Amino acid sequence: MTTSFGTAPPDASEAVVEDNSYKVVWSCLLLVEMLMINLQCAAHFQTLATAMVPKIAELLRLFNSRTTQLVLGAGAIHSAARLRTINAKHLALVTHCLGLVMRLLPHARAALMAQLPSKQHGLLTDLDKIKKDYQEHTEKVLAKFVSIVAGIVEHSLSTKIPGTDFDDKAKEAAKKESEGNEQLCPFLAGVYLNTKKMHQVLVNLLAPHHFQDVFSRIFGYVDHKVPNLFQSFDSSTSNGDGSKSTSKTFSFPITKEGKECMVNELRYVCTSFSKLPNVSYQEFTAPETLEKMLGLLHPMTTEANGSFETLASVEGNGEVNAPKEDDGVVAEKASMEQDLPEVANG
Repeated sequence: MTTSFGTAPPDASEAVVEDNSYKVVWSCLLLVEMLMINLQCAAHFQTLATAMVPKIAELLRLFNSRTTQLVLGAGAIHSAARLRTINAKHLALVTHCLGLVMRLLPHARAALMAQLPSKQHGLLTDLDKIKKDYQEHTEKVLAKFVSIVAGIVEHSLSTKIPGTDFDDKAKEAAKKESEGNEQLCPFLAGVYLNTKKMHQVLVNLLAPHHFQDVFSRIFGYVDHKVPNLFQSFDSSTSNGDGSKSTSKTFSFPITKEGKECMVNELRYVCTSFSKLPNVSYQEFTAPETLEKMLGLLHPMTTEANGSFETLASVEGNGEVNAPKEDDGVVAEKASMEQDLPEVANG
């Protein structure tokens, strides 16, 4: 086991254990120091080894519970730390601190086992339970990243759906002869910009395997939720002559061009997500789901080589410009700073 506590590492905020780097805070380093002191005590005074096991277990449980209270429970806002918000950086640091402790636990367990009589090895099962607690805590933190994006999409960005008219957007594009080369609607632009910003925040903070896990979940959420949000806001209201209501509501587009415009924008967002650096490729089904909702995708089947293929009745060839933060759709600051008002309730 190698640690960088004794000498200054290339980055002073990182601890290295078995070639794994962890961005940790001072309290975590203090925990490791106290853990090492207890292990040294057990090694030098073998008669105290039995007493050291519950003390180490209590210390590890205290760190886990207190970390939960301060970060997920937002207790740090009211503590001596006086934090204004609990943001994504704090959550990421928690995963590193928990990861460091879990990496050290097997070594601590082996060191204690070497000092304990064989009949007392059963005491070490307590450390196994603690490792499970740390794993569950890590899972809750990773899930919180997804809930941040979900909260912004459902509570802040979804309010931009009413008033969006893809039929009008398609008409304007035709007048300008831009052939679909238009800006994203405010809702989809917000989804794109906020997810991209979350990516920028976490790419250098989370461990690679946690980063992949989080964005796989975020992409899965967007893939499932966005078409459903459009559908939930679809008022399906029209005047007696078949025209749309003029009130500020949202209805699925009626024209073929409007439908294609809507699908192309969503397809562009999904494609852009797949091109973000350091994320695994993910197959998005949201554009096809939306095509089915709009009636663009028909269950036409042709027999080819003994198999059946499903054909889309429309292929969107239009291009969509990437949204910019000065295009009138500014990414929600809550997602950039990762304020978590909902965590204040624990």
